[in-house]
Amino acid sequence: MSEKFVEILTIPFIDTNMDEFINQMLYPRMRNQEKTFVVTANPEIVEYANEHQDYKDIITNADYITPDGIGIIMASKWLDQPLQERITGFDLMNELFSIANEQALKVYLLGAEESVIEKAAAKVQQQYPGLNLVGHHHGYIDIEDETLAKSIADLEPDIVLTALGFPRQEKWTSLHYPLFKKGLFIGVGGSFDVLAGKVNRAPVVWQKMRLEWMYRLIQEPSRWKRMLVLPQFVWKVRRIRRKVQRS
Repeated sequence: MSEKFVEILTIPFIDTNMDEFINQMLYPRMRNQEKTFVVTANPEIVEYANEHQDYKDIITNADYITPDGIGIIMASKWLDQPLQERITGFDLMNELFSIANEQALKVYLLGAEESVIEKAAAKVQQQYPGLNLVGHHHGYIDIEDETLAKSIADLEPDIVLTALGFPRQEKWTSLHYPLFKKGLFIGVGGSFDVLAGKVNRAPVVWQKMRLEWMYRLIQEPSRWKRMLVLPQFVWKVRRIRRKVQRS
């Protein structure tokens, strides 16, 4: 199938919906044992990438960048290139767990605090008994150390979920990608914290009101500095929109 991309502040996002992305793009690649690198990006990641060329090179060389964050969806509408759907790391993770459960695929979880990853792993095994959880490890690691990466590669996982936070999770994948013969690699940020019950995901009503970011900020006030990039992101997109309208 032909794939369409929408560029938001120089970052190319795949224009698709969850069903199409899973069933027509990712699963066929997994079935053929093709290595696949997926980045789930929000405005914060876009801003960081445009300020750090090494990180930008990593994510733009990934196979897919999905719009994780309502800010990306809104920006695409302002630029008159509306993306179909928000595809978050957390939702993508759960969809993949369901497929892994049905197909007995091998999954590895990397990231979060030790107590969190233990709870997350236990919950995955309880909810998805058909899934083959081949291992898990906390995120307090030296991302350049190959020892752990080699041990994970030896397990030949079909899916590797990294919750190291950006930019570390994408850098880890980029550094160790050559060690793996196959696998779908996705950075899922704080998803293990939600999975383990350490933090709660915003209720649906907050999500529909596009206030999920505020709900998370209330739970994690220390994130306020990171939220300061949002006005900057909006200003840049609006400026591009004005230029397009004038031309």
